[in-house]
Amino acid sequence: MKTCPNCGSKMGSNVNFCTNCGADIRNVPLDSEVQATAPAAQPTQPAPDTEPTMEQVTTPSRKSQRMTNNVNPQPQPQPQQQVQPQQSVDTAAIKANAANMWQWFVNSWKHPFEEQVAESWYGWVTLLVENILVVLGLYICINKYAQNQLGDSEMGQAAQSLISNFSTSSLFELFLYLILVIVAMIAAAYYAHKFVYGSTEPLFTFVNRIVSCSNISAILYVISFVCLIIGSEDMLKMGLPLVGIAMTIFSLATYTVVVGDSAPAVNDKFYGLLIVVVVQFLVMYILGKVFGTAIYNQIQNLIHSSFSGMY
Repeated sequence: MKTCPNCGSKMGSNVNFCTNCGADIRNVPLDSEVQATAPAAQPTQPAPDTEPTMEQVTTPSRKSQRMTNNVNPQPQPQPQQQVQPQQSVDTAAIKANAANMWQWFVNSWKHPFEEQVAESWYGWVTLLVENILVVLGLYICINKYAQNQLGDSEMGQAAQSLISNFSTSSLFELFLYLILVIVAMIAAAYYAHKFVYGSTEPLFTFVNRIVSCSNISAILYVISFVCLIIGSEDMLKMGLPLVGIAMTIFSLATYTVVVGDSAPAVNDKFYGLLIVVVVQFLVMYILGKVFGTAIYNQIQNLIHSSFSGMY
């Protein structure tokens, strides 16, 4: 551990910038090194007893009495109230968090299964941003493709409006589907890990382990997003398989965290893995039925409204 010399916060040994105040702590020594080199404390000698006698306390001198009688008391000035400056955005702390998160990504790419020092929100934020990139890329791709195919005529613009409304609602449902599947998989892996080893770590730390193990998928999500916003047919054929590969890597990471821990197992690891796989397929099937039915009804309404507008 390190101690920030600016604010005194405790940081991990591989943290380069304080996440509380943003100070540079790359050259700050570890606490263990400071304690090892610190000199032994010297015993202090008690101060001599210099308490005044009762006569000194109760009997003031004549000279001091004459001085206090001649001096007129002066009014004390009132302390001025200091105006507190308005708090601004701590850009140094933001830069420090960004630098530490980037370092977390780099370390996880080099050693996916090793435990990394990370803030509790790194994993959830990474998963959320990845799914936003997928949905946003699909939305841009669909609307760009519709504009290129339908043209700028009056009927083409009307069709583009219908497709835009349909894609917005359907892609929002796709985003909810992906988030719910991810949450279900993490919950299944968390309780399966507890079943296998008898105990487990805090939930946010466990999520960071899974995401750190699957962080290579972040590169695939970024590449697929670029392919989707380009919008060509060849880029679409490249971007969608990358999304599928990234999701597969996340599934493998959940399995690896459950069965790959070096702690002694209380129950057989195979049954822990079986719990995760069964829950994953059940959740994907149930949510697929629910969201598939909703999208099917939207397609029917889209076709009905299109024919109603034509006739």
